[in-house]
Amino acid sequence: MKKIFFSIFIVSLTLLNAKFLEYKTKILSIDGNIATIKNSSDVKIGSSGIVVHHYSKEHSTIVAKAIVIDKNSNYIKIRFKKFDDLKQNVLPVPKILPSVGDTVILNYLYNHALAITPNYKTYKEVITKHNDISWLHPDLFAAKLYADNNPSPNRKDFQNMCKDYSFSLLYFAINAHGYFVDCNSFKVIKQENLHTNSGKTIVPFYSRIKDIDASWFSFGKSKIVNYANHYKMLLR
Repeated sequence: MKKIFFSIFIVSLTLLNAKFLEYKTKILSIDGNIATIKNSSDVKIGSSGIVVHHYSKEHSTIVAKAIVIDKNSNYIKIRFKKFDDLKQNVLPVPKILPSVGDTVILNYLYNHALAITPNYKTYKEVITKHNDISWLHPDLFAAKLYADNNPSPNRKDFQNMCKDYSFSLLYFAINAHGYFVDCNSFKVIKQENLHTNSGKTIVPFYSRIKDIDASWFSFGKSKIVNYANHYKMLLR
């Protein structure tokens, strides 16, 4: 009886603290910039990853990004996007297109994430609850916004941050809900309830960087008036 209880406890703990598992599979077919791969329950619509072309057992290269656009009980549809995360102006860009048999890796770089929360209390709840994820401190993003005189980050700002620090997962705490968001597609891939929904709201989000102001010469970059409304709009 004790063994059964212990097993149930371990399974429950795993589900509460589940990682976003990488999913690797092969491309089955291609039609234009859309490909078909086998389905997996670990992958959600909006999940992203990479396509890897193997020259040999020892040599391979990333040839495209992949974003899940549809799925059914058997197959997943992915759309290709240009991969430029590692772009170097002094190096040539590979001109290889994805092909049948190439490897697709989804939920790629989901082991690191950035949490956007209205205050420290909520931030602490999120990172404690999901301690299987390596959390990038929001001070890093806030410092970038401070240097750019940008008090109201948009999708592109978040995507540039993901690219600069090599992660693909964002977390937005809005009211009493938490949203895991893929950085490339900006689609919500998981939603949960939060217990913490009190305390003073900090804009643009909780960090230890204070007074992020807009430049006199910037247009349309005013401070966020309503934290929840601003981030709800980004997730639409």
